[in-house]
Amino acid sequence: MKTCRRPNLFLGLLLTLLVLGFTELAMAGNTGKNKAGAKNKGPELTVYNEDLALVKETRAINIPSGTSYIRFTDVTAKIDPTSVSFLCLTQPNIRLLEQNYEYDVIGEAKLYQKYLGEKITVTTVKGETITGYLMGTGSNLILAAKPDGGEVKIIKADQIQAVAFTELPGGLVVRPTLVWLVNNKEKPGPQQVQVSYLTGGLSWTADYVAIINADDNRVDLTGWVTLNNQSGTSFEDAKLKLVAGDVHRVPTETVRKTMVGYLAAEVAAPSFAEESLFEYHLYTLDRTTTIKNNQIKQVELLTANAIPAKKLFVYEGSINPNKVKVVLEMVNSKENNLGMPLPKGRMRVQKADSEGSLQFIGEDQIDHTPKDEKIRINLGNAFDITGDRIQTNTTKPSERVRDESYRITLKNHKNEAVTITVIEHFSGWSQWKITKADHKYVKTDAGKAEFTVTVPAGGEVNINYTVRYSW
Repeated sequence: MKTCRRPNLFLGLLLTLLVLGFTELAMAGNTGKNKAGAKNKGPELTVYNEDLALVKETRAINIPSGTSYIRFTDVTAKIDPTSVSFLCLTQPNIRLLEQNYEYDVIGEAKLYQKYLGEKITVTTVKGETITGYLMGTGSNLILAAKPDGGEVKIIKADQIQAVAFTELPGGLVVRPTLVWLVNNKEKPGPQQVQVSYLTGGLSWTADYVAIINADDNRVDLTGWVTLNNQSGTSFEDAKLKLVAGDVHRVPTETVRKTMVGYLAAEVAAPSFAEESLFEYHLYTLDRTTTIKNNQIKQVELLTANAIPAKKLFVYEGSINPNKVKVVLEMVNSKENNLGMPLPKGRMRVQKADSEGSLQFIGEDQIDHTPKDEKIRINLGNAFDITGDRIQTNTTKPSERVRDESYRITLKNHKNEAVTITVIEHFSGWSQWKITKADHKYVKTDAGKAEFTVTVPAGGEVNINYTVRYSW
C-alpha cells in the first residue's frame, strides 16, 4: 500500500514514489554499471542557439534473448520522440520493433484523477481512518460508501493527514521514459547501446564584456557562453559542443510546455575550439562539464586584449531628428587580436571613470560575425552633440519629377572637434539623385547616402542639399 501525506505535496507522494522507483529500477536493471562490469559513457551534448539540442548517450544495457521491453529512463522532459535514433554497437542484429514515449509523470492531482470511482483510505489529523470511493477532488475530498453512491462524506483539506491508495495506477511514471520493444536473436547479456535524440529546453547565447580605454581607441574583450538548461534533466560530465548559425527547422505544433525556474552558476575555462560545420560554426569545449537541470551556466569563450577601436558619431535625422548616436567600431581580424567567428549575442561596454572604477556605458546586440568583418556597437546618444533636420522646400518641375530640399544642423558643445557621419535615407519606390549639395557625399546603397563632416569645438555645421525623385 502506498501512502500520500498532506498538506505537503512531496510528503503526500513520498511512499508512492519510493515504491515506484524500486519497481522501475527492477524493470530497467540496465542502466549504470551492469553485471558484466560495463560502464555508461558520459553524454554528448550539441546545443543550438534557439531552444534545441542534440543529445547522444551510450549506455550499457542488459538485453534478454527473444522479444522483450527495455526501459530507457532519464531522458529530457522536452524530447522530440520522433527524432530518436537507436543503435546497438556491440550486436547490430538486435532489432528495435516498437518505441513508446511515456511522459505521464506521477503527481498528486494525477493520482486523484486516476482514482476517481476507486477505493481509497484517508487518515485524519485526529487519527480517524475513513475508507470510501473517491467521487470528487479539489481543496476537499468527496468519498462515497459504494461505487455507485450510498453515504457521501466531504473531508476538508485541513482535516487530512494522509491518503492511501491500494496500488499504483497504470500509465504513470516517475520520470519521462522511452520504452522499446526489441528482438534479440543472440545470447542474452550486456550490450552497448547508442541513443540520440533532439530536445527542447536547452539553448545558449553569447555574452560579451568590452572594456574601452581612456582614449576610446583600444578595447579588452571577454566572451562568455551562457547555457540555459530547462530540459527537465541534468547532464553529468557531458562533452559539450555549440553550433552558431541560423539552422532552419520545420515548424511543429507544440503539444505541451514545462514551466521551470533556474539557478545561476558560473564556470570559467577559455577552452573552446572553433571549426566550420556545413554553413555554420561549431565550438567544442576541450573538457567535460556538468549541466544541471534548471541551471544557467557560463563558460568563457574568448579573451582578447588591446583591440583597435574607433568611436563614431552617427546622425540619422529621418529616424531620430535630434539625437546623434555614439557607435563603437572594431574589425574582427587576426591583426586586431581577434579573427575568431563570433556568435551572435549581447555586448556590454564599460569604461573606467576618473577614480578607476568601471562604469557601464552601453550595450548592443551583434549578429553572427565572420572573421575580418566589422563590428558596430550602438552605445546610445551623445549628450553634448545635437542635430536638427528640416525640409526647406518642395517643388514639382514636371508630373513625374519632385525636388525636395533639406537643411541639417549639427551642433557640438564639446571642448574638442568631432567628426560626424550623416546618413540620409531616400524613398525606395522611385529613382533619386542629389542635384545640389554644399558638402561631399557618398551613395552607399540604393536608398542611402552619407555625408562626413567635422564640427569644431563649440561650433555648428549646416548641410544643405536637394534630392530629385523621378518615376
